[in-house]
Amino acid sequence: MAEILNIDFNERVQLVGTAHFTRRSINDAYEAVKSSNPKDVALELDMRRYLNLNSHCVACQRAPSCKGLCEFTGATDALGNVDANIWLIDMTEEEMRQRIRRSLGPFERPRTRVAARYEPDEDPIRLWEMGYKNEVVDYSERQMEALRRVSPSIPRVLIDERNALMAARLAWVVSQDPVTENPKILAFVGAAHVKGIRELLRDPVLIKDRLGRFGLSFSEPTLIRRVAVQVA
Repeated sequence: MAEILNIDFNERVQLVGTAHFTRRSINDAYEAVKSSNPKDVALELDMRRYLNLNSHCVACQRAPSCKGLCEFTGATDALGNVDANIWLIDMTEEEMRQRIRRSLGPFERPRTRVAARYEPDEDPIRLWEMGYKNEVVDYSERQMEALRRVSPSIPRVLIDERNALMAARLAWVVSQDPVTENPKILAFVGAAHVKGIRELLRDPVLIKDRLGRFGLSFSEPTLIRRVAVQVA
């Protein structure tokens, strides 16, 4: 444990905040992979979502010319023909649903439009595509805080608990190779998760505390091992 506590996780993990299925996020994914040439890429996915995304693209006749990829498939595509580790670090959708159902208090009343007063003048996706990422993240945070006041169980699971689990899994990946010559792990997560994960990675003790507070059992991230294909 002492060796792990001495690792600077923030130095070893490069977090890329994204807005899913936006053109700018796909471009950011390509650029991040090409510029850092990582051997380890972490995705805010579980195995089921990973397989669904990839199988959908494989079966789609428009795949070769498609402009609607998500940043996760874009990132793996940008890796090209290289040896690489793809780590799936998120909890499953079924686990999210179960944890929300178990956590909901008798007086919580989820409302899909609870944050209506925080609606921006323009569509958040359009703002993201235009490069106003900070404004979109700020809007998202205000929406989530409004939801916390009405139904705190939902954002606790969707944001706080997933942050703790993803941070723990990223820390675990780093700890497997603490003195590597190629230290960067490139992690793609929704922009709403970046701040919370960074705070946790600064303090491994805090990660352990959050896992215990939320009653989360740690399990290792899922590894997708890519092997370069030798072309004659």
